[in-house]
Amino acid sequence: MSTNSIHTNGAAREPIDHLVGQVTQAADAFQNSHNEADRLAALQAAQRLVTVFQKPQDAVYNLAYSPTHVMCVRIAMDLEIFSTLSERNGPVSLEELAAVKGADLTLTERVLRILAGIGYVAEQDVRVYIPTTMTRQMTDRLSGAVVRFIFDVGMPTLAKVPEFLRTTKFRNPSGALNGALQYAEKTDMALWDWVLTKPGYVDATNTFMEADRGSRPSWLEWFPVQEQIIDGFSESESDVLIVDVAGGRGHDLAALQSKFSGAPGRLILEDLPHVVAEATQHSKIEHLAFDLFKPQPVQGARAYYMKFILHDWSDEESRQILTHLAAAMKAGYSKLIIEEFVLADKDCAMLPAMWDWEMLVFCNSMERTASQWTKVLDSAGFRVVKFWAPPGDGQSIIEAEVKDPVEPSRSML
Repeated sequence: MSTNSIHTNGAAREPIDHLVGQVTQAADAFQNSHNEADRLAALQAAQRLVTVFQKPQDAVYNLAYSPTHVMCVRIAMDLEIFSTLSERNGPVSLEELAAVKGADLTLTERVLRILAGIGYVAEQDVRVYIPTTMTRQMTDRLSGAVVRFIFDVGMPTLAKVPEFLRTTKFRNPSGALNGALQYAEKTDMALWDWVLTKPGYVDATNTFMEADRGSRPSWLEWFPVQEQIIDGFSESESDVLIVDVAGGRGHDLAALQSKFSGAPGRLILEDLPHVVAEATQHSKIEHLAFDLFKPQPVQGARAYYMKFILHDWSDEESRQILTHLAAAMKAGYSKLIIEEFVLADKDCAMLPAMWDWEMLVFCNSMERTASQWTKVLDSAGFRVVKFWAPPGDGQSIIEAEVKDPVEPSRSML
């Protein structure tokens, strides 16, 4: 066998020099452009090169043991390791780190051993540690919220998903009240009601919703908001520019107001009463308590925006939500702006593929492909104007409008 060819985990032989060339080419493209798509292409090329050096058996071991990574990160948050190292910004001994919470030295060292292995801390000397970029990242409120929500709220259910699916004979689950969470937690409540019964879970959930965009570019940076929404605003039709439907604490609406501060029209944030009660106060944003499954109270607005809402619900539940929205919208004027992942039919990016399983874990729901989105929107009286592709692996924008009353649905054709 050639010395520059190796048997990959994907069962194909690919010359190493070819892979190195791909990495170099992708890295050069990113260095010249600094755009998100080129960054991801370079990252994927580098990951393919790493893969060829990993023996298949080792890949299985690494996968099976990888849950210890997030577990130790979560323990380190409780031990205040990240904040302590970041604040001191220099060498800190094992004894000093353990003393912060009065933890056992041996246990603390076992946590730090994993953290050093994945780059979340660095070892300057034997049992002496210094911060890394990831140490500092874990002091970020939103990054911490992601780990807390996925690990604390979701991990017990995730561990029970295979067992749950065996009981259903591997049917794709649907419906908010008969999923893996209900099976694992022995509850008959949907996620949104269940978290209210668990101390700290409401804050973890709402803060996670603020963090769910991660580092992916905001739609405000690449979608033509001015041309597609603001320029078409007419006060004679409605004095409301945008309704953020189930918008949490209002972070997305606040970002829009900041970027388009001169835009005309009212901005309205809607969510459940206990959510809007703790929403960010903003002089130009109105708060309105609201239930997705009841009629939409704001009629004829220029745009209704929903981010990561419909992926929480089955097709039938989404149809109910959308039908209420359609009844409130003005044909030929109002727009529905949905910010969600649109799964590729082939070569799906890993991030939305993983989110798809998180939706099964938490909500017994799923992410959708373009054809699945078109079907559920059509069933509620909408037509898709355009699927707007994001830079990189972020959320798409689905621009939709209510159909003319005489326009048939696809299901009738």
